[in-house]
Order: sequence, then structure tokens, then C-alpha cells
Amino acid sequence: MADVELLMESDVTKENLAALFRRAFFKTTFDSDGDLVVETDGPRVLVTIDEERRLLKYMAIYGVLEWSPLEEKLELSNALNDKFIFARFSIPEKRDDVLIADYFLPYEGGIPAFQIIAAVRLFSRVVPAAIRVCDENNIVE
Repeated sequence: MADVELLMESDVTKENLAALFRRAFFKTTFDSDGDLVVETDGPRVLVTIDEERRLLKYMAIYGVLEWSPLEEKLELSNALNDKFIFARFSIPEKRDDVLIADYFLPYEGGIPAFQIIAAVRLFSRVVPAAIRVCDENNIVE
């Protein structure tokens, strides 16, 4: 069996993750807050580390038409969550002009590098596909 690259908990840093994504042919940058941004064929994915709970968080943010009723936005978020269990979708209370999709990947005890890459690939395909299926009123920009 081939050797599997394993990132130990202490090796899970934004710099090491950026290098890992670049080795997998993803372009990476850091935003103004210093958070890692991974460019995919789909959405830009913000990858953050929750060190306390030992979780990687993948997040994509989409604009939602401001003039569409809040009830319609919440119905979309609920439909996405009902039909697609891989990611969680939400409309923030203080920013109802965006739709957030997120996914959490535990890394406690270490994590295979391929799992980090596979998760971003799957996330970047599932989220836009879910929106295409559920956004019947075309409110996601």
C-alpha cells in the first residue's frame, strides 16, 4: 500500500494547508483577515481552522438579491438543508443579502492530506449544484 501523507494536529496551520492545496493545483491566497482562500472551479472557498474543536471549516458565500422577501430567502436555505446534507446553508440574521454554505472536517489526531483535498473538491461541486436545484426563484446572484 502506498504511503499516505498525514498531517498531525500540530501541522494543521493555514500556511501548511495553503501549501497542500497548491500541491493539488489549487490557487490560494490570504484575505485581509489572514484567512486562507482556495480558488476552485466553482466557488472561492474560505478555509479556516477551529483549533479549540480541531475542525477545518470550508465556507462559500453567495450574494442573494436584496429585494427578495426574507421568507423566500429562508425557504431557499431550508430547502437546501432538507435536500443536501453534505453542507449546511444559512442566511445570517444581520446580513440577509448573503447565503452561506459551510462544511466542517475534523482533524483531531491527524488527518490524511487527501481527505482535506477531497473535501474541498466535493464541497465546490455540491454547493453550486444544490443551489441550481433549489433556487427556483433565481435569488442567488
